[in-house]
Amino acid sequence: MLCLVGVWYVVTEKLMLVNPLFLPSPVAVVDAFRVLMRDGFIGDIWMTIFRVMSAFVGSVALAVPVALFLSESSVFRRFTIPYIDFVRYIPVPALIPIMILFFGIGEESKIVLLFIGTFFQVVLLFDADILNIPKEYFDLAYSLRFTQWQRVRMKAQATMPDMCDNMRISLGLCWSYVVIAELVSAQSGIGHMIKEAQRFSHTAEVFVGILVMGAIGFFSDYLFRQGNRRFFPYKK
Repeated sequence: MLCLVGVWYVVTEKLMLVNPLFLPSPVAVVDAFRVLMRDGFIGDIWMTIFRVMSAFVGSVALAVPVALFLSESSVFRRFTIPYIDFVRYIPVPALIPIMILFFGIGEESKIVLLFIGTFFQVVLLFDADILNIPKEYFDLAYSLRFTQWQRVRMKAQATMPDMCDNMRISLGLCWSYVVIAELVSAQSGIGHMIKEAQRFSHTAEVFVGILVMGAIGFFSDYLFRQGNRRFFPYKK
């Protein structure tokens, strides 16, 4: 990382081989970050985190019981899976007019847009985790005469480490949609800041937004990995 920043600094600040309009120097990016923080950029950061986490927590909280129910009911699976497959292939930007129509231009439309972009992907990931439970688990459940509720608990416990891994993927997916969601008449957020910086060709501020989102994503992924090691030490 330090080598990359060093090359970036030399190319842009010392040798000036690239027009700052296309690639600002790290010094310019740091200066832009300081100015943005002075002007209240921290509020944009927290607003974007709130939108992402609201949609992510909601999608995971609903995806877990839906995936478990899919594994328990063949009728529900036959009825539901085609609709899930249909919706998950719809591009999220195509839903923006519908979100505005139904939810207006407030926070609801942005969070629902992120939820739709995340839920229909993560529920299929969770469903695949459940389908991959070893057959021996079900043989043991049958031998011990598990009730339906005990069998559901067994499925949840057996797949929780894999589900947590897929939560990392779905969180990254949610972050990839947040800039699109913040195009819906947003007055705050990192995506809004990037859009405004692009309008006025403030490339350094655009880089600030990109780097901040990358840093937040890296930190959240780190927390997931540490949590997996802490709660599932048996899972290599």
